[in-house]
Amino acid sequence: MARERAFTEGGRMPHEVEQEQAEELTRTEKLRIASRVLIRHGVAGRGGRWGLQTRRAEHFGVTRQRVSQIVRQELPALDADPG
Repeated sequence: MARERAFTEGGRMPHEVEQEQAEELTRTEKLRIASRVLIRHGVAGRGGRWGLQTRRAEHFGVTRQRVSQIVRQELPALDADPG
């Protein structure tokens, strides 16, 4: 089975393919994922957590205002998501 995968995926092992796909995520996509996780855990999206937004902004190399914008965009999407 692994041999068949190697031939169908250009000689790369499955974990190598997954790693390449993960590296293709943009900074904004990664920030959206992090924001969704923090919203689900009840840490982000409640207001008054500027320190958290500042740390994420520094980590992802964006402004705090951009972090806030992404969180505000993700809140309605997660409210509509039943999962």
